[in-house]
Amino acid sequence: MIVDQRLKVLYVDDEALLKMAFVETLKQQGFDARGALSGREAIDMVHVDVPDIIILDIMMRPMDGWETLMHIKEHEPAANVPIIMQTGKSLTIKDVLKYGDQIDDYLVKPVRLPDLIRSIDIVMARNDEITRKKRLALEGGGDPAEVAELGKLLKLVEVEKRLIGILGRIYPIQQNGTIENDFEIPELHEFVHKYESHKSRCKELRTRLLPGP
Repeated sequence: MIVDQRLKVLYVDDEALLKMAFVETLKQQGFDARGALSGREAIDMVHVDVPDIIILDIMMRPMDGWETLMHIKEHEPAANVPIIMQTGKSLTIKDVLKYGDQIDDYLVKPVRLPDLIRSIDIVMARNDEITRKKRLALEGGGDPAEVAELGKLLKLVEVEKRLIGILGRIYPIQQNGTIENDFEIPELHEFVHKYESHKSRCKELRTRLLPGP
């Protein structure tokens, strides 16, 4: 699938040259791209004109990307806008546990333009597919509360799977999602357990609300 290149993209990074380069390149690719040099500027911008997706750097001052993320998610009008986080810093399990359910993807710098566009494509396509499945579930008489839960889990399971893949480059996570027995990190066990629980609940809801293949 090719991403809709008319999407409004907000690119947030306190490195002025990097921000300018990505914004201009995205514009050349046909996106309606804008840039912000700080978390505060990004928050002000989304209150004026809500983007379709936000690319948000973590390592910024004085308001870092995580703080900016939570402010956007906790306040209208951009609470439901998908956000892709990016940073040159290693992903920590504490960050994953605290913010993992709020993000839509995570990119490690240096980020190539094709990788950024691919991430935007995946995120927007996934959101469209979740919307379609929620509509089908409601049309089939599904309980609205369970349909809403399914929508959240469909995204969360995919994001958690992606984060486990990234963490697997740092910690010894086996292919089946378990952790080597001689490597004990309680927080990591907690996250893998949450992923397995979410995956199981998602499968249960899909079976009940979306019968068929």
